Amino acid sequence: MSYRLFYKKALSRKVGLVGIAVIIIAIVLATMLFPQQSQPKVKSSVVYAYVSDFPTLDPSIAFEDEQVILANVYETLVFYNSSNPSSPLVPWLATSWSYSPDGLVWTFSLRKGVIFHDGTPFNAEAVKFSIERTKRMGLGAAYIWDPVKEIQVVDDYTVKFILQYPAPLAQIASSQYGAWIFSPKIPSNDTDATEWFNQGKDAGTGAFTIESYEAGFQIVLKKFDKYWKGWNGNHIEKVLIKTVRDPTARLQAIKAGEADFTVDLPVDYLPELKNNPNVKVLAIPSYRNLLGMINTKRSPTDNVLVRQALAYAFPYDAVVKSVMQNYAVQSVGPIPQGMLGYFEDMEHYNYNLTKAKELLAKAGYPNGGFTIILTYTSGDQLEKQVAELYKAELEKLNINLDIREMTTKAKYSMARGDPAQAQHILLFYWWPTYVTPYDFLYSLFHSEEKVIFNFAYYYNSTYDDLIDTASKLEGTDLNKALELYRKAQEQVIRDCTALFIIDMDTIMVINSKVHNFKPNSAYTEVVFFYDIWVEA
Repeated sequence: MSYRLFYKKALSRKVGLVGIAVIIIAIVLATMLFPQQSQPKVKSSVVYAYVSDFPTLDPSIAFEDEQVILANVYETLVFYNSSNPSSPLVPWLATSWSYSPDGLVWTFSLRKGVIFHDGTPFNAEAVKFSIERTKRMGLGAAYIWDPVKEIQVVDDYTVKFILQYPAPLAQIASSQYGAWIFSPKIPSNDTDATEWFNQGKDAGTGAFTIESYEAGFQIVLKKFDKYWKGWNGNHIEKVLIKTVRDPTARLQAIKAGEADFTVDLPVDYLPELKNNPNVKVLAIPSYRNLLGMINTKRSPTDNVLVRQALAYAFPYDAVVKSVMQNYAVQSVGPIPQGMLGYFEDMEHYNYNLTKAKELLAKAGYPNGGFTIILTYTSGDQLEKQVAELYKAELEKLNINLDIREMTTKAKYSMARGDPAQAQHILLFYWWPTYVTPYDFLYSLFHSEEKVIFNFAYYYNSTYDDLIDTASKLEGTDLNKALELYRKAQEQVIRDCTALFIIDMDTIMVINSKVHNFKPNSAYTEVVFFYDIWVEA
């Protein structure tokens, strides 16, 4: 080897070693000067301090607050994403769907690779089994499936629904009540299955399964390892949902960090919480409103002029600002703000005592001089405050408002009796089973042989035809359906069948270290625990 070649190789090796040393030093200096942020520690569990308990865990019949649990344990064919109102229906257990031109045949293609918590594969037979059981039991929200005449299994991952009349089946399949899909391996007897569910057993496909259940006190959920979405990234592994009825106790729990989520705190508590760096106060638009149903069958509210006068005498602005501290807006009609079928420009009633006096004079009551009975639910502070504000305004018209606090059972017993002996005004809330104007307009004002929720005792065949026709068009001609829904709302507003009081926000207070929380107006007070993670 020549000296020149040896020198060249040696120099090359030396330069290479120097270069490596320079790189190492550069990395060390970069690390010292610009240290990488370490990944945050993530809590493995969270606590939700909830306001009530859960009457049943049977997914076929649950129809109260159980969706808070069930939406994490079970899933529906379609998911409703309220944050995208222009295209809210999201494929879930179904990957796609189609319908015939007449709207009578709907075909759903199902997701493959999904299993129930008991290990049973999810398929078309499970869909047929779940919905047929819910229909057969006829409890809770089973009525949402009334349009369905027959369910056909085409193959393992295709199911066909034959309808009796057109209906928006994809929306129905996204319902927070009555649309959950569960394993066909549950006990075969419906009553036995209900008892089995209520022991804390479950058979869903959701991200969480029930680990333990103490009825009336708490439920513990744990992650389902084989969930079809997988568990990459940051996730919660365990959830404790505790029943904490006392709002003060819920307040203390969220302040002390003993709870990560809570709801339904009185608005008087919120200013203090807004200044607390450890929590966030969220005002979540909801599809829930407060109404005062007006009895159209008992004097003097059987006179539409009296009803209209009562509507003009209501202090809407005071309720929004003083009672709700702007965590609500005045309603313009039966459908709450932001929901399908809401029309901001509809004519509606505003506070106007001069107008109220004019209408009372036309109705034959120029000096008032009568008593109105108003009922509200025992323990509901919002309804109580609303009633007291209203009483003060009606006194200016020489109308006595007889406010009666009643248990839910007693209030509904009175309301479902003889309308001629029932209350004049009943305060209560409404929110949809699934997101459709028909849920509000049918439940509240459609003619009924036996009173269920039509506490206005309103019977109008023209109105009935409008909403029934709209419902049948909703799945195939939405614009025409909305036109009819608007006409129907204008009808009940003219006839003043209710005080349309406020559209309410859901007030949720959460730990400030919670990430990726996605509130959804279509699923009332639900936290989808799979989506979130919390810094330790």
